[in-house]
Amino acid sequence: MQDITYYIKIFIALSVLVNPIEGIPVFLSNTRGQTIQQKADIYKKTSIAVFIILMISLFFGRYILTLFGISIPSFSLAGGIIIFIIALQMVLSKDDSGEKSLTKATDSDYSDIAVVPLAIPLLAGPGAISSIIVYGSRSSGILDDVFLSGIVLLVSVFVFFSFRATTRMEKALSPARIKIITKISGLLVAAIAIELIFSSVTNLIKIHQSTQ
Repeated sequence: MQDITYYIKIFIALSVLVNPIEGIPVFLSNTRGQTIQQKADIYKKTSIAVFIILMISLFFGRYILTLFGISIPSFSLAGGIIIFIIALQMVLSKDDSGEKSLTKATDSDYSDIAVVPLAIPLLAGPGAISSIIVYGSRSSGILDDVFLSGIVLLVSVFVFFSFRATTRMEKALSPARIKIITKISGLLVAAIAIELIFSSVTNLIKIHQSTQ
Protein backbone atom coordinates (compact mmCIF):
# COMPACT_ATOMS: atom_id res chain seq x y z
CA MET A 1 0.00 0.00 0.00
CA GLN A 2 1.23 3.47 -0.93
CA ASP A 3 1.46 6.52 1.34
CA ILE A 4 -1.79 8.50 1.72
CA THR A 5 -0.24 11.49 -0.09
CA TYR A 6 0.12 9.27 -3.16
CA TYR A 7 -3.65 8.75 -3.31
CA ILE A 8 -4.33 12.44 -2.68
CA LYS A 9 -2.17 13.27 -5.70
CA ILE A 10 -4.05 10.74 -7.80
CA PHE A 11 -7.40 12.24 -6.74
CA ILE A 12 -6.26 15.75 -7.64
CA ALA A 13 -4.79 14.62 -10.97
CA LEU A 14 -7.89 12.63 -11.94
CA SER A 15 -10.22 15.48 -10.90
CA VAL A 16 -8.27 17.86 -13.12
CA LEU A 17 -8.33 15.42 -16.05
CA VAL A 18 -12.06 14.73 -15.71
CA ASN A 19 -12.72 18.46 -15.15
CA PRO A 20 -16.54 18.81 -15.12
CA ILE A 21 -16.17 22.46 -16.17
CA GLU A 22 -15.35 21.29 -19.70
CA GLY A 23 -18.66 19.45 -19.90
CA ILE A 24 -20.83 22.22 -18.45
CA PRO A 25 -21.15 24.27 -21.70
CA VAL A 26 -22.21 21.16 -23.62
CA PHE A 27 -24.65 20.31 -20.83
CA LEU A 28 -26.18 23.79 -20.85
CA SER A 29 -26.43 24.06 -24.63
CA ASN A 30 -28.12 20.68 -24.91
CA THR A 31 -30.61 20.98 -22.05
CA ARG A 32 -32.26 24.29 -22.87
CA GLY A 33 -36.01 24.00 -22.51
CA GLN A 34 -35.84 20.85 -20.40
CA THR A 35 -37.31 20.53 -16.93
CA ILE A 36 -35.22 20.46 -13.76
CA GLN A 37 -36.07 16.76 -13.36
CA GLN A 38 -34.91 15.96 -16.90
CA LYS A 39 -31.65 17.81 -16.29
CA ALA A 40 -31.22 15.96 -13.00
CA ASP A 41 -31.71 12.66 -14.82
CA ILE A 42 -28.97 13.63 -17.25
CA TYR A 43 -26.31 14.58 -14.71
CA LYS A 44 -27.15 11.57 -12.52
CA LYS A 45 -26.72 9.29 -15.53
CA THR A 46 -23.52 11.14 -16.50
CA SER A 47 -21.91 10.73 -13.08
CA ILE A 48 -22.83 7.02 -13.00
CA ALA A 49 -21.44 6.56 -16.52
CA VAL A 50 -18.19 8.29 -15.54
CA PHE A 51 -17.88 5.95 -12.55
CA ILE A 52 -18.50 2.83 -14.65
CA ILE A 53 -16.15 3.91 -17.45
CA LEU A 54 -13.30 4.73 -15.07
CA MET A 55 -13.81 1.54 -13.05
CA ILE A 56 -13.71 -0.58 -16.22
CA SER A 57 -10.60 1.32 -17.29
CA LEU A 58 -9.02 0.78 -13.87
CA PHE A 59 -9.35 -2.99 -13.90
CA PHE A 60 -9.72 -3.94 -17.56
CA GLY A 61 -8.64 -0.94 -19.66
CA ARG A 62 -5.15 -2.08 -20.57
CA TYR A 63 -6.44 -5.54 -21.50
CA ILE A 64 -9.25 -4.15 -23.68
CA LEU A 65 -6.94 -1.83 -25.62
CA THR A 66 -4.39 -4.61 -26.06
CA LEU A 67 -7.11 -7.04 -27.19
CA PHE A 68 -8.17 -4.72 -30.01
CA GLY A 69 -4.64 -3.56 -30.75
CA ILE A 70 -5.43 0.07 -29.87
CA SER A 71 -2.70 2.30 -28.51
CA ILE A 72 -3.32 5.13 -26.04
CA PRO A 73 -2.30 7.79 -28.65
CA SER A 74 -4.80 6.32 -31.16
CA PHE A 75 -7.54 6.34 -28.53
CA SER A 76 -6.65 9.92 -27.61
CA LEU A 77 -6.73 11.01 -31.26
CA ALA A 78 -10.22 9.56 -31.74
CA GLY A 79 -11.42 11.32 -28.60
CA GLY A 80 -9.86 14.61 -29.69
CA ILE A 81 -11.63 14.48 -33.07
CA ILE A 82 -15.00 13.81 -31.43
CA ILE A 83 -14.51 16.68 -28.96
CA PHE A 84 -13.51 19.02 -31.82
CA ILE A 85 -16.69 18.17 -33.77
CA ILE A 86 -18.78 18.88 -30.67
CA ALA A 87 -16.96 22.20 -30.16
CA LEU A 88 -17.67 23.22 -33.77
CA GLN A 89 -21.38 22.52 -33.28
CA MET A 90 -21.34 24.64 -30.12
CA VAL A 91 -19.67 27.59 -31.89
CA LEU A 92 -21.43 27.45 -35.26
CA SER A 93 -24.94 26.54 -34.11
CA LYS A 94 -27.53 29.12 -35.20
CA ASP A 95 -30.38 27.59 -33.20
CA ASP A 96 -32.11 30.31 -31.19
CA SER A 97 -35.25 28.42 -30.37
CA GLY A 98 -34.07 27.02 -27.08
CA GLU A 99 -33.99 23.51 -28.48
CA LYS A 100 -30.96 21.29 -28.08
CA SER A 101 -28.12 22.20 -30.40
CA LEU A 102 -26.60 18.78 -31.03
CA THR A 103 -29.66 16.59 -31.25
CA LYS A 104 -33.39 17.08 -31.48
CA ALA A 105 -34.32 14.58 -28.84
CA THR A 106 -37.78 13.42 -28.01
CA ASP A 107 -39.02 12.89 -24.47
CA SER A 108 -37.91 9.25 -24.65
CA ASP A 109 -34.26 9.94 -25.48
CA TYR A 110 -33.58 13.37 -23.98
CA SER A 111 -30.91 11.86 -21.72
CA ASP A 112 -28.90 10.32 -24.56
CA ILE A 113 -26.22 13.02 -24.21
CA ALA A 114 -25.51 11.88 -20.65
CA VAL A 115 -23.20 9.11 -21.87
CA VAL A 116 -22.09 10.51 -25.25
CA PRO A 117 -20.71 13.14 -25.39
CA LEU A 118 -20.81 14.15 -21.70
CA ALA A 119 -19.47 11.07 -19.91
CA ILE A 120 -17.26 10.03 -22.81
CA PRO A 121 -15.24 11.59 -24.36
CA LEU A 122 -15.62 14.94 -22.55
CA LEU A 123 -15.31 13.83 -18.90
CA ALA A 124 -14.03 10.27 -18.85
CA GLY A 125 -11.95 11.02 -21.90
CA PRO A 126 -8.65 9.67 -23.19
CA GLY A 127 -6.61 11.59 -20.61
CA ALA A 128 -8.59 10.35 -17.61
CA ILE A 129 -8.85 6.81 -18.99
CA SER A 130 -5.16 6.48 -19.83
CA SER A 131 -4.25 7.98 -16.45
CA ILE A 132 -6.38 5.53 -14.45
CA ILE A 133 -5.07 2.65 -16.57
CA VAL A 134 -1.52 3.64 -15.60
CA TYR A 135 -2.40 3.92 -11.90
CA GLY A 136 -4.22 0.59 -12.05
CA SER A 137 -1.19 -1.11 -13.58
CA ARG A 138 0.87 0.09 -10.60
CA SER A 139 -1.49 -1.46 -8.05
CA SER A 140 0.31 -3.83 -5.69
CA GLY A 141 -2.66 -5.45 -3.98
CA ILE A 142 -6.27 -5.34 -2.84
CA LEU A 143 -5.79 -2.26 -0.63
CA ASP A 144 -4.44 -0.28 -3.56
CA ASP A 145 -7.42 -1.36 -5.65
CA VAL A 146 -9.82 -0.33 -2.88
CA PHE A 147 -8.26 3.14 -2.55
CA LEU A 148 -8.18 3.66 -6.32
CA SER A 149 -11.84 2.60 -6.55
CA GLY A 150 -12.66 5.08 -3.77
CA ILE A 151 -10.92 7.84 -5.72
CA VAL A 152 -12.98 7.03 -8.82
CA LEU A 153 -16.14 7.19 -6.70
CA LEU A 154 -15.17 10.58 -5.23
CA VAL A 155 -14.44 11.99 -8.69
CA SER A 156 -17.83 10.76 -9.92
CA VAL A 157 -19.54 12.42 -6.94
CA PHE A 158 -17.61 15.61 -7.78
CA VAL A 159 -19.07 15.46 -11.31
CA PHE A 160 -22.59 15.02 -9.90
CA PHE A 161 -22.44 18.04 -7.59
CA SER A 162 -20.74 20.21 -10.23
CA PHE A 163 -23.59 19.70 -12.69
CA ARG A 164 -26.18 19.99 -9.94
CA ALA A 165 -24.76 23.39 -8.93
CA THR A 166 -24.71 24.47 -12.58
CA THR A 167 -28.40 23.58 -12.97
CA ARG A 168 -29.30 25.79 -10.03
CA MET A 169 -27.09 28.66 -11.21
CA GLU A 170 -28.66 28.48 -14.67
CA LYS A 171 -31.78 30.16 -13.31
CA ALA A 172 -29.82 33.41 -13.07
CA LEU A 173 -28.77 33.22 -16.74
CA SER A 174 -30.91 34.35 -19.65
CA PRO A 175 -31.02 32.29 -22.88
CA ALA A 176 -28.92 34.97 -24.60
CA ARG A 177 -26.23 34.80 -21.93
CA ILE A 178 -26.18 31.02 -22.04
CA LYS A 179 -25.75 31.20 -25.82
CA ILE A 180 -22.81 33.60 -25.50
CA ILE A 181 -21.18 31.45 -22.80
CA THR A 182 -21.74 28.35 -24.94
CA LYS A 183 -20.04 29.86 -28.01
CA ILE A 184 -17.07 31.19 -26.01
CA SER A 185 -16.75 27.88 -24.21
CA GLY A 186 -16.96 26.11 -27.57
CA LEU A 187 -13.82 27.94 -28.65
CA LEU A 188 -12.05 26.81 -25.48
CA VAL A 189 -13.22 23.22 -25.94
CA ALA A 190 -12.01 23.35 -29.57
CA ALA A 191 -8.59 24.52 -28.38
CA ILE A 192 -8.47 21.64 -25.88
CA ALA A 193 -9.38 19.22 -28.68
CA ILE A 194 -6.66 20.60 -30.97
CA GLU A 195 -4.07 20.18 -28.21
CA LEU A 196 -5.23 16.60 -27.68
CA ILE A 197 -5.10 15.84 -31.41
CA PHE A 198 -1.65 17.43 -31.79
CA SER A 199 -0.28 15.51 -28.79
CA SER A 200 -1.77 12.25 -30.06
CA VAL A 201 -0.38 12.70 -33.59
CA THR A 202 3.06 13.57 -32.17
CA ASN A 203 3.05 10.43 -30.03
CA LEU A 204 1.90 8.28 -32.97
CA ILE A 205 4.73 9.65 -35.11
CA LYS A 206 7.24 8.86 -32.36
CA ILE A 207 5.87 5.31 -32.07
CA HIS A 208 6.07 4.88 -35.85
CA GLN A 209 9.65 6.18 -35.97
CA SER A 210 10.74 3.91 -33.11
CA THR A 211 9.44 0.83 -34.92
CA GLN A 212 11.42 1.57 -38.09
